[in-house]
Amino acid sequence: MDIHPEDYTQVTSELTIGQIRKVPHLNCSTSNVLRIENSVEGYKMYCFKCRKYLFVSTFNSPKERARRKVAFDAYKEAKANSSLELPLDFSQNIPSKGLHWLGQGGWTISMIRHYNIGYSEKLDRIVIPVQTSGYLARAVESWQRPKYLEKVPEGVMWESRRKNSQSSLVEIYGKSKEQNYSTDKPVESEGYSEYAVVTEDILSAGRCGNLMKAYALLGTSLGTTQLSTLMNYKKIHLWLDPDKGGYDGVKKAINRLRLFSEVHVVNSSVDPKKLTNKEIKECLR
Repeated sequence: MDIHPEDYTQVTSELTIGQIRKVPHLNCSTSNVLRIENSVEGYKMYCFKCRKYLFVSTFNSPKERARRKVAFDAYKEAKANSSLELPLDFSQNIPSKGLHWLGQGGWTISMIRHYNIGYSEKLDRIVIPVQTSGYLARAVESWQRPKYLEKVPEGVMWESRRKNSQSSLVEIYGKSKEQNYSTDKPVESEGYSEYAVVTEDILSAGRCGNLMKAYALLGTSLGTTQLSTLMNYKKIHLWLDPDKGGYDGVKKAINRLRLFSEVHVVNSSVDPKKLTNKEIKECLR
């Protein structure tokens, strides 16, 4: 039995990005056999009884093509612009597709607000401010390439900020709060701190930052600027992605970091952002 999308407009209008609902397939079954998923690209419909499948793209309308062009032109303009200021239309009103991407990385609303994560409607990207200077704008739709627009000075890392509430280092290492790092100041002005974790991407660093100071390399290489920051730590947990780029980066980074710090290479089958808080804590012991 064919699937007619116009029969399910009420359902699709209620689904946010990533949501799935099962409903009866009209003229096929009164049971909830039709699976409807709202993906970023469009609506996927599959009937488990008659095995019919339908994909309804949201990109076929002139309005959608015009929206894409605006976003693409804004990306090119921002990339060519030397300014590191946040986009003029930066807003903390993040649409559901952006929240869905952040949520896939284990970020809560509290974390999103703590790090002032926002959205640019013109760029149609999540905007992640970098504490020292600049920002990253991350695509949340599959057609957008490249995934990241990086507007940060060379050698700058994204770094976590500690909330005032509790000291997770006490749980891990039994250290006092005075030995933990400050909420607001960058590590260079804090004096000597003991532990840090280094990841490739911001979502992973943010998750680890719930436990200790965390940095995102925004890549896999370590330059002089990054090393001058990391040399303040007695022990560094190096947790790069479990792919070829990550492993190559680990080999080079270990040799440089071990000149001044104890290095613990964290091995995991997936990125930190895909683990539970308990699993992250176990990996950082």
